[in-house]
Amino acid sequence: MIKEVAFVAIAVSDAERARKFYQETLELKPARSQMGGAWVEYDFGDTTIGVGCHPAWQPSRDGTTVAFEVDNMDATIERLKSRDVTFDIPKTETPVCWMAQFRDPDGNKLVVHKRKK
Repeated sequence: MIKEVAFVAIAVSDAERARKFYQETLELKPARSQMGGAWVEYDFGDTTIGVGCHPAWQPSRDGTTVAFEVDNMDATIERLKSRDVTFDIPKTETPVCWMAQFRDPDGNKLVVHKRKK
């Protein structure tokens, strides 16, 4: 049956604006691009995140959340804030991790996350 997550898709309304945000603000490196740049994939080990713009896909402020694991939580938050990223949920500690939530230009929820060791 299901053996792994093949990829996570994030719907966006403006491919160029999304490309700038994901590649310049978040510093993600594109792995592949299709549909004339309207679909861009970013690889993280065995995980792929696809960011795409298509009339059938609609971004949502209430949709799925993607969490990015980081090495240094405080430095990452400060770096994103210096790039005008606003956090909906500030750095929060749970029993197993620290996390902080922000949004991309379409309102999709994103999280920076640091597991406790």
